[in-house]
Amino acid sequence: MNESIFSRLFRYKQTEKMSPKENYLTEMLAWMIDSLSQFGQDYVLFLNSKCKEKLNFDANCPFTVSARTQVAVKDGFIDMVIITDQNLGFICEHKVDSELSNNQIKKYYDCRAEIDSNLEFQTVLLTKSKDQHEQNPDIQIIWHDVYEFFSDPIRKESYNADEKIIIEQFLKYLTEVGMGMKEAINPNGVTHYSAAINVEPLLSSIFNDIYRDFQKSDIEKQCPELHDFLRESKFLLNTPGKESGRIGIKFSETWHPGLFAGVQLNNKDNSLQSFDSPQLVVIIDCMQGEKNNFQEKLWYKSIDKDKQSKEETESGFRIQTTSDNPWRVLILHKPLTTVLSQCNEDYYEQMENIKEEIIDGINWILNYYKLSCEDA
Repeated sequence: MNESIFSRLFRYKQTEKMSPKENYLTEMLAWMIDSLSQFGQDYVLFLNSKCKEKLNFDANCPFTVSARTQVAVKDGFIDMVIITDQNLGFICEHKVDSELSNNQIKKYYDCRAEIDSNLEFQTVLLTKSKDQHEQNPDIQIIWHDVYEFFSDPIRKESYNADEKIIIEQFLKYLTEVGMGMKEAINPNGVTHYSAAINVEPLLSSIFNDIYRDFQKSDIEKQCPELHDFLRESKFLLNTPGKESGRIGIKFSETWHPGLFAGVQLNNKDNSLQSFDSPQLVVIIDCMQGEKNNFQEKLWYKSIDKDKQSKEETESGFRIQTTSDNPWRVLILHKPLTTVLSQCNEDYYEQMENIKEEIIDGINWILNYYKLSCEDA
């Protein structure tokens, strides 16, 4: 264990063009292969079990494993190379949200002699989704496969206490970024804020999948006028994250206005303290000092006027237009238990239901915006 995992992760920072998520996972995986000898052996056995053709590999013979990351070859940088002392190595390409470049797997395999000319190499493609399996490596798996393999309770019992803690944290991180546990949420488990802490990883997983769906299906087609409403020079979806007790998706980087949709888990947000259980929310925010300007806009005045006669939208969101919070313009909210109880206890049904509720809430606001533009 020559290097702290935190040192390895610190090399990668968020930029406009790159999320470090892929690098984090690669470095975490490589660190565990190098630092936990049994984990490294188990990972090689896992890859061996997923290979299209049987490898010349004796799983019963003791062997050593090492891993290197960002390995430079003439055609680029290989995410991870695994070396064993049984004349076998693995060239690993890892993907989360990005796609493969043209012939990337073959190009890396053709560079194998630059790594070690004496080893037989297998190529590995490890991705977030099977939809990304467009090339033809020897082994193609998804991060969820890794999660399932190391979640096996019998396998976990073979590790010592310290190793279990590290592996559990790795599996928890996979769940939080949408590639681990795909388990339905029990509606009774989110009745109160204290109980909702237990479902945070599941909600993180759900919102990561919703975020990916929005990217694939183009959210603007489902929510016309969204780009005009947000007035962004560059429209983009931010990756899900927790902020002020929220888990969900931010739809704009600037607050002119800002739009958030997700779940408010607790009462950390000053304007939401009247809530007594986790809420599915659609929130409009603004920069400090601009609240009065937004409250003078036609779309807001129309919503505020209609709120006098109907306190809920057609789909059951309660409408909140008054708040002491200087950034808060508008909140739509409904109990998360209500949303979850409208479908079976199935992960993908719950994900779809939450996604449709979000789209409905956003479009309810955008309809007022559209009408106010036509009036103007």
